[in-house]
Amino acid sequence: MKYLWILGFVLGSMYLGAREITKKMQDMEYSINVMQKGFFYNDRAQIITGLKQFKQTYGEFKKYNIYDYLNSSQNMEENIVLNTLKRDEENIQALQDALQNNQILKAAEIHAGILHSCTVCHAITRGW
Repeated sequence: MKYLWILGFVLGSMYLGAREITKKMQDMEYSINVMQKGFFYNDRAQIITGLKQFKQTYGEFKKYNIYDYLNSSQNMEENIVLNTLKRDEENIQALQDALQNNQILKAAEIHAGILHSCTVCHAITRGW
């Protein structure tokens, strides 16, 4: 009986962890969409709001272990995922700098780079 309780606790913790990750992903998606609307409607405040939300959520998301997303056959692609995460950190800073310097086209390119990074990780983790 004790083992069943332990197993239940472990499985429950894994489920809660997966829900937390899903929530962080949804929050990042939302903030990216806020930025995108800002670019579409020439609303700098909306871009900045979305970027602040993305930066915060991304910082929280990075605390998770990437191996929770990768199965054993995908572990050889860990360098791609790690480089993508590092590039996102650089892109967040570059996007802030571009906005401060009123380089909106450059900021839009960086935003597209962040979207590309998302797609790369999703392609790996989902086996596309």
